Amino acid sequence: MEAFDESELHKLIQEALSEDSPNPFASSTNYLGFAETDLLEVLYNKLSYKVVGSELNEIFYDLRNDILSRKISLSTKDIHTITKNCNKCSLDSSAELPKWNTENPDILVVIESPSIPPEAISLMVSSFKEANLSSDRLCLTYVNRCPAKRKYENSEIINCSPYLHSEIQSINPKLILSMGGLPSSVLFGTEIRIKDFRGKVTWLGYWPILATYSPMYVLKSNQFEQYNSDIAQASSFVA
Repeated sequence: MEAFDESELHKLIQEALSEDSPNPFASSTNYLGFAETDLLEVLYNKLSYKVVGSELNEIFYDLRNDILSRKISLSTKDIHTITKNCNKCSLDSSAELPKWNTENPDILVVIESPSIPPEAISLMVSSFKEANLSSDRLCLTYVNRCPAKRKYENSEIINCSPYLHSEIQSINPKLILSMGGLPSSVLFGTEIRIKDFRGKVTWLGYWPILATYSPMYVLKSNQFEQYNSDIAQASSFVA
C-alpha cells in the first residue's frame, strides 16, 4: 500500500467527496479502491461484448495477479497466520480462518462473522447448490474473525477490516459476493443500503462486487426470491 501523510489524505478525501461522479466509489479512500479509477470496470464492460465471459474473467484474473504481485508481498498463508495470532481486541474467542477454497476461488463470499446460526448456514449452502456453486469454487470469509454473541464494537470492526482487505488482494477472486449491510459497507468504505445495490455488479478498484442480503435477514424478511436471484447472478458472472 502507498503511504500518505495526513494532509495528503485529507486533501484526497475532500477531492473525492466534492466530485460529482456517477460512481461514488471511483475514488474511494478504503484499502480496496484508494486512488483507483473505474478503468477496469470500463474495460470489462467494453470487452464483454467481444470476449466470452469465462475467457474475460480469466484475463482479468491474470491482470490482477500481475498488478497485485507488485503491490503486496504477503502470501495468503502469511495473512492468515497474522490473523490467527491477532490480539488487538479483548474478545475471549480466537480468530476463525476462511473456509473452503482459500487459494483460488471464483467467488469470495463475505459475511459479518463466524457467529452465524445453523439455519442461516443451511440457507446459504442450499442457495449455492441451487446455483451450481460447489465449495471448491467458493471461499467463505468474514469481516470480524472472532466469534461474539453480541454486536461488534466499531473499534473491533476497524481492527479486523485490514485482514479482509489484505486477504482479498492475496486470494484475488473473480467476484466478491458481499452478504449484508456491514460487509458491504466495510468493502465500499461508506454505509450503504443493500436494496440500493443488490442485483447489479459494482466495481471497486480491481474487483467486481455483488452485494446481497445476509442469510439471517433473508430468514427474517422472507426475501428468498431476491436472495436466490443474486446467488444465481453471481454464478452466472463467473461461469
